[in-house]
Amino acid sequence: MRLVLTFLPVLVLCIPVWVLEVEADASRVAPRIWLRGEVGLTVGYVHSVERTWVEESYSADRHGLRLVRMRWQGAGAGLPDTYDTFAGGFYVRELDVDIGNVLDYWFLPLNRIELSIRDTVVLRGPEQPSRVAVRVRPIPAVVVLLESAAGRILSGGG
Repeated sequence: MRLVLTFLPVLVLCIPVWVLEVEADASRVAPRIWLRGEVGLTVGYVHSVERTWVEESYSADRHGLRLVRMRWQGAGAGLPDTYDTFAGGFYVRELDVDIGNVLDYWFLPLNRIELSIRDTVVLRGPEQPSRVAVRVRPIPAVVVLLESAAGRILSGGG
């Protein structure tokens, strides 16, 4: 019984939890987010050809990423030709597309991206051509707990 009680905390800390990660050129640009429910993610950028603003909104949970809405200004090469509504100068399309666990983008400085999680900007740029990856994956609970504690200590939150 003592052996079980000794190893129980270790087992609990090794339980996998699902997280959302954002990387630019293989470096994490935001703290991991523990996915205990749905988390909203928006990727906004200047379209490379049409030079108009595009926003893609995603929902992330332990099952992966889903594209739920696109907003864009103008029409042309590489932009959708069907939309549900037009509001505030944007064509809007409501969607429900399963993306999987990884979303990869290749951005250039002219794209001037803005990536937001829960309406907070976590990445702007890039200053040079960059690969941006958004990933949903499981990691041991202890990693999330240690990173959270380290973040609080480094931010002066105790």
